[in-house]
Amino acid sequence: MDNKEYINELMTKARTAQAAIANYSQEQVDELVKVIGKAIYDNAEILAEEAVTETRMGNYEDKVAKNRGKASVIWNSLKGKKSVDILGPEEGKEGILLVAKPKGVICSITPTTNPIVTPMCNAMFALKGRNSIIVAPHPRSKNAATHAVNLMNEALKKLGAPENLIQVVGESDKHIAAALMAAVDVVVATGGM
Repeated sequence: MDNKEYINELMTKARTAQAAIANYSQEQVDELVKVIGKAIYDNAEILAEEAVTETRMGNYEDKVAKNRGKASVIWNSLKGKKSVDILGPEEGKEGILLVAKPKGVICSITPTTNPIVTPMCNAMFALKGRNSIIVAPHPRSKNAATHAVNLMNEALKKLGAPENLIQVVGESDKHIAAALMAAVDVVVATGGM
């Protein structure tokens, strides 16, 4: 399969998954976001070990603390925040209401320095807005990032969420990343040039 076919396959799955949650309630969305963070929090040690071993960067204790800390901080900052339907009046603009609408498919380009927390944070933000996300990890951190995405997907599956809300690129390089960035609706790139 060439890069174009591969990206098209990822996008088809992502669009189908996103459409399936486009009408989720605030409570349903928040439950998705919560279990993503919990999956990383609960597996902080093994994910930290895998990240340090694969990337040869950072240290185990700091990675464990970061995995747990960011999972908690992001969840606590997102819970209770409205992200579905009418958000309320726009400040300073009488008669104008803010309405939340999904963007579609998000691309998350993630660095080798942060293969666990960056995919988790971006997935939490994406799903909070009823979007799907495709993670393209740095090649030197693909195994750790893939494990993190798989754990998040296992947690989502237990809720009955549609498959492919979070996908990960199996073999990422600059050509695949460029093709993915051209195909999606929004790009979030962390690290690198």
